[in-house]
Parts: sequence; structure tokens; C-alpha cells
Amino acid sequence: GYEELKPEEQLEVRRYVLLGSIPVVALLFTWFHIWLAIQMMFLPLEFAGIWQYGKTGMGVGWQGLVPRKCEKMARSSYSCARPYLDGPRDWLTRVDPKKLVAVTKQELRQVIDGALAHVTRTYFPRADQRMPASVRSRITDAALERIQESSPELWKTIIDLLCDDVIGIDNDGMIVKVFTENKELLNEFFLTLGDQEFRFIEHCGAAMGFICGCLQLAAFNHLSSTGRAIFLPVTGFFLGIVTNWLAILMVFKPVFPVPVRICGYHVLDIQGLFLKRQHEVAVLYSKMLKDNFLSFPKVIGYLQTLPELWEKLKAAYTAHSTRVLNQTLGSSTTWLAEWTIGQQQYKQLEEDLKVALVQGLYHANRLHQVSGNYIGKVSDIEARNRESLQKMPPDEFENLLHPVFKEDEWILI
Repeated sequence: GYEELKPEEQLEVRRYVLLGSIPVVALLFTWFHIWLAIQMMFLPLEFAGIWQYGKTGMGVGWQGLVPRKCEKMARSSYSCARPYLDGPRDWLTRVDPKKLVAVTKQELRQVIDGALAHVTRTYFPRADQRMPASVRSRITDAALERIQESSPELWKTIIDLLCDDVIGIDNDGMIVKVFTENKELLNEFFLTLGDQEFRFIEHCGAAMGFICGCLQLAAFNHLSSTGRAIFLPVTGFFLGIVTNWLAILMVFKPVFPVPVRICGYHVLDIQGLFLKRQHEVAVLYSKMLKDNFLSFPKVIGYLQTLPELWEKLKAAYTAHSTRVLNQTLGSSTTWLAEWTIGQQQYKQLEEDLKVALVQGLYHANRLHQVSGNYIGKVSDIEARNRESLQKMPPDEFENLLHPVFKEDEWILI
């Protein structure tokens, strides 16, 4: 064993072990500092430290590069794909409003029935107690039939408002808003798209670190003790920069496939790793867009940040629904109700009915799910976006992920 060796032999063993550790340490250190750099790109979500300059995420502490500049990164990543993706008018014009009402009839029934029950209970308590359930059901059924027949008119109004050049919905704005409010989602978005690239950077960096460690080992034997003390940290510093830079470069460059030929025979094409995965990444990107952004609650949340548009949409919906209910009840019933409770009270009834209809629609989670699934199916958003992204020129496609590296790339390196 080691203890049985002579002192000079033990010294020689320690020397070889130390020399042998140079490439191993270079491998482990290179892998670790690249892994740490990637973690620091995304974490922590909020600034962690003892002092921050304003709200910049900089100071005595740290905040992940992506969460720190979430709005800028989300906007730059999405804006490059926007010209190739369908917009609201593309989705909505593929929807048949009558069929939409048909598939959501049960859920709409609950909204209308709930609104009618609310105003009847509030303004006609005795009638509410005596009214058979079958009567209210017939009123609701008649209202649903009228809604279905007149739905194209309302649907056209909604499309025109959503796609208005001045107050209409802005895809970029909605996605940036969701990302800004949910930095963890933005991290997941980039980490999912670039999962293989991030692992490649780690593994490639570690391999290059080992090779550089072997070169350091070869040079180490020919240096004095002072030279060795200077050589290892200096070469480690510069080799670390070079390996990081080269690993990132290989992810995105060359942008277009470069054929490699040997003796006139085509052997392979060299292209940035992320760009070689364009078809696969397009599938992920399209699915994440559909799952995380094109959902009723998120769309409604974004619409509420646009006061003028939101108010006009609510007004169009409530005016249409109230008109349909008035037509369903008939002028004689409307006149009798107005005569019974007074004109002023009847106006208040109509306002309460509008509020009940809006609140009922807002809280109808099952209606949101069914209508969202139907719109997603008939508009074929995911498949169309996937095909469009797969046809994007590589020099534009790289910008789906490259903003993560371009932004403060010198810090990452």
C-alpha cells in the first residue's frame, strides 16, 4: 500500500496524482462554472442581495438575466416569429358562431338561467317562488335559440373590435404581459426550447475543459515553480472564456447548413445545433403558445388591461344578450314588468341583468374550457403555427432562443 512505500516514492506518487488531477479538475471546473452560468441566467426570479440599484436587478446581489429583462426578452423572442403566426382575425374567422353556441349550449344555459333567477328573485320575489322550473326552462331555451340565430351578428362585432387598428388586441402585448407577470413561465419557455442546447453547452464545455487540461498538463512539466503558479490560473481564465464562447457559437452558427465534402463526396452538413432542430422546436413552440397563452382566462386578463376595448366588448355582449331576452319575453311581458315595479326600478333591473350576464360568463369556467377547445380545434392554431415556424428562414428562426444569449452575453461567458 501507499504507507509501505519509501518517502521519496510517496512523494513521487503524490506528484503523479497531482499532475493527473489537472485535466480532471479542468473538466469538473469547466462543467460546473458553465452549469452555474446557465442557472444564473434564469435564477433567482427576483433580486437576492443586500442592495439593488433602483429596480435594475443589479447591485450587491443577483437576479437572473432572463427574469431581470423579462419584458425585453419576451418581446424580442416573440416578435421575430410574429410575421409567420396567425393573428386573432385568422383564428376567429374560421369559427362558425352558430356551431360555437351549439357546443356550449349547456354552459350558456347555466349563465342565462342564473341571470334570470337573480333578477326574478330580486325584483319579483313572489313570482320567483311560484314560477315553475319548467317555465323558466322554456324561457331559457327560447333565449338560447335566439342567441344561436343572431350569434353571427355578435361574433362579427367582436371580431371587428378585437382586430380594430386603434384599440384592438395585440398578440405581442398579451404574451409579454403574461410573461412579465409570470417570470417562471418565461424561464420554462426558454429552458424547454433550448433544453438540448443548454445540455450541449455543459457537456461540450466539460470535454473542451478536459482537452485543455491535458494541454496544461503537457506544458506544466516544462515550467519552473513560478511559471507553474502563473500558468495554471492564467490559462484557466482564458481557456474558460474560449470554451464558453465556442460552445455558444456552435449552438447558433453556422446559421445555414454548410456541406462538408471529402474527395468530392458529401459527408455531412454543419449547422448550429438549435437550427438543426428547427422542426422539433417549432412543435414545442406552437404547443406552448396554445397551452399557455391562447386560453380564455389569460385572454380575458389581457383584455381587462385595455379599458376602451374591454368596455366596448362588454357593452356589445350585454346589449345583445339583453335584446335577445327582451325579444324572448315579448313586449307585453316587458311592459307588465315595467308597470309592476315602475320605470326607474325596471331600468335598474336591466342594469342588474347585464351585470349578472357578464359575471355569469366570467365565472363559467366550463364554458371557457369548452369554447376554448372548440376554437382551438376549428381554427387549428397549433398545427398552422407549427407549419409556419418550420418554414421560417434559419437566420430568423434562431432569434426564438438567441435573445437569452445575446442579452449580456459577456456576463454569461
